[in-house]
Amino acid sequence: MSLVDIVLLILKLIVASLQLLDAVLKYLK
Repeated sequence: MSLVDIVLLILKLIVASLQLLDAVLKYLK
């Protein structure tokens, strides 16, 4: 894997975790 692939993978994980966190906050409220 190249460095670019790793960076893109990390960004995707960050976005997914933010979306999950947003969904949890909406669920709690």
